[in-house]
Amino acid sequence: MVLESKELLPDLEKIAFQNGFQLVGAAKALVPNSDKKNILQWVQEGRFGTMNWYPKNMNLRLELEGLGFSPESVLVLGAVYYDEDSEAKLDRSKFRFSRYAMGEDYHSVLRKRTKSLLEVLRTRFPENQFRHGVDSLPVPEKVLAREAGIGWIGKNTNLIHEDFGSFFFLSTIFTDLPLRIESTVAKDRCGTCDLCIRACPTSALEPYRIDARKCISYRNIEDKSEEATSLHGWLYGCDICQEVCPWNRVKAKSRKVRTAIPEFKPKAHFIEEPEKLLRLTEDEFTSFFSDSAVLRIGFKKYRRNIENL
Repeated sequence: MVLESKELLPDLEKIAFQNGFQLVGAAKALVPNSDKKNILQWVQEGRFGTMNWYPKNMNLRLELEGLGFSPESVLVLGAVYYDEDSEAKLDRSKFRFSRYAMGEDYHSVLRKRTKSLLEVLRTRFPENQFRHGVDSLPVPEKVLAREAGIGWIGKNTNLIHEDFGSFFFLSTIFTDLPLRIESTVAKDRCGTCDLCIRACPTSALEPYRIDARKCISYRNIEDKSEEATSLHGWLYGCDICQEVCPWNRVKAKSRKVRTAIPEFKPKAHFIEEPEKLLRLTEDEFTSFFSDSAVLRIGFKKYRRNIENL
């Protein structure tokens, strides 16, 4: 039986909204050929740098093979992490962290907040299979989200929603449940704007393409070099191309868009004693960032970034 997406999505939206997600969509579990071509070209040009995990599992990345079953549909959830209430309290005079890293680790938070939705799906459809991922499966999440109508992929390669901007996480649920889905692909609304490209201080961007090797986030998170050059004050991650985007700076701000998940608000030490973050011992680093995405880079790389700010 093929289920109409409009029969299922309202129920899922209600549960998702109750758990802090603000965006919900569905798409056929299929990566368009044009996107496959772009991904392959990006890999062939070596733009992934030293992220050697990226070219692996390409059958999963391009064909969605290897999930344990053959998926028919994918549900995509979006959760805003931007917190307007905290913006004025943050001191960014000497160093900065990407907004997504100042709250609790989104991987664990979103897994917990998707649990009740998965329970409903598995109870309602006991004969079907479901596989949940939060930036953990090597699949093109932004492409699938675009196909599900969540937003368009902008010139800065981020997913943008015309009301919510781009400061949101994605969570996907693959299923062999066949959904009849109406065409919902979001329209590209970047127009002639190229603020993100001009604002990038390392020239990592060209329209709809990024060279990870030049990206500040790559340099302070992924790059394993002894020295991290051209960090432009960013200790972990970078938000420049999102900050200048009118869909964040004007539209989302005017709508007072903010996270509905308290765990994503910046932790107290980013606001109360930010200078202390530059003097952490290894034990303090582990304690301060025990439930943060920052922990993944380790203390040695953290110190390297500080020394190269």
